[in-house]
Amino acid sequence: MAISVGDLLLRRPEPKDVEAMYRYRNDPEIVAALGAFSKGYSRSDMMEWVERQRKSTDDIVWVIADAQDNCIGHCGLYQINSITGVAETAICIGAPSFRGGQTGREVIKAVINYAFEQLNLRKIRGDVLSSNKISLSFTRKIGFKEECVLHEQEYRNGQYVDVHVFGLFRRDWNPELL
Repeated sequence: MAISVGDLLLRRPEPKDVEAMYRYRNDPEIVAALGAFSKGYSRSDMMEWVERQRKSTDDIVWVIADAQDNCIGHCGLYQINSITGVAETAICIGAPSFRGGQTGREVIKAVINYAFEQLNLRKIRGDVLSSNKISLSFTRKIGFKEECVLHEQEYRNGQYVDVHVFGLFRRDWNPELL
């Protein structure tokens, strides 16, 4: 279930993606922005992650591949619950040359459209660290509403940081905001 997004392709993770994911999942700048704690990952950790994602029935994870099919990041829908119609979304752009432009915007638009149109979900949620100002602004800009703040939930760079919990209902989704 690949999705074309301009010159990019969202596709299932493959073993050939391990090296790129190993590099960016150990990049201190990216680790500081991620909502999940990272102790650092080995290549074998990343290979196990790829295999786990390929077999998962609760998550749909895509590698974001450039025009040459190189992994530049990943995104997905996690903890998909068909009964409640809710899933969590996340995106990580690992390649610096793809950050700050339209890549994240176009990718998340495709993921949200997939969630609402193909999976018939009614709500998508996402967590953002208070220290990740760019992601906080972006999440609000695309229509997510802040539902709560988990105070001092994560530990980053020697301090506890808040986690902002956002939700987006299908009825409120406006792809034109992107």
